[in-house]
Amino acid sequence: MRSISRFVLTVIGALVAIALTVGFASTASAAPGESPEPTAPVATAPIAAAEPTPQATLIGGCPLPPGDTIEVRTLVGGLLGAAIGGIAGLPIFFVGAIPGLVIGGLLGVLIGSTSYAVDEGHMQQAGLC
Repeated sequence: MRSISRFVLTVIGALVAIALTVGFASTASAAPGESPEPTAPVATAPIAAAEPTPQATLIGGCPLPPGDTIEVRTLVGGLLGAAIGGIAGLPIFFVGAIPGLVIGGLLGVLIGSTSYAVDEGHMQQAGLC
């Protein structure tokens, strides 16, 4: 008898959750409004000649070895962080692995992109570029 009441409460809770998230969503009104009256055209000043577009400059300007880009370091850091976070979260059943994956991945991305900036700064300070 107790298991049936738990099942009923679970179903009711699920229905309430669905109703709160989906059922009470607001919808737009499809009633047509009044059509606006046309307005007179507004006189505008002619557009002045634009200045030449400034060219982009390289940030850092110190090339690291071929294939060593910020995207690669960010990807590798994110994958390693997600793997380590997922494994660390496994002892808390499988529920802990999901936040571990997310938090570990974010930290890995931050570490990977920061390591690229640090390496580039070291090369500039050493006068290698």
